[in-house]
Amino acid sequence: ISVLPNPIADIASGSLDLITNINMIHISPWSATLGLMKISSELLRPGGILFSYGPYKVNGTAAESNLRFDESLKSRDASWGVRDLEEVVKEAERQGLKLIKMVEMPANNLSVIYQKG
Repeated sequence: ISVLPNPIADIASGSLDLITNINMIHISPWSATLGLMKISSELLRPGGILFSYGPYKVNGTAAESNLRFDESLKSRDASWGVRDLEEVVKEAERQGLKLIKMVEMPANNLSVIYQKG
């Protein structure tokens, strides 16, 4: 059994200006989102940005196409799914990341931008 090296092991805490996360939150277990927020908080410098893009539910609902996509994801893996934006933001805030902007994008996706305090 070989162990792959940790790809972020050599990144100094508080040294990054930007972390980009595209189409990951919905197609991974919730624990991956928790890890994203935690490592973003650790690696971003004060004022650093976490940019996230993908489909979300807002206030518990989404476009019909995203609701169907959510069902499809969950049929493949019960731990996947289109996440409630409010829950993602709550976890980001718990890790010291503040939602600063949300932009509606094509295909019913959102760009969600957080900044480390």
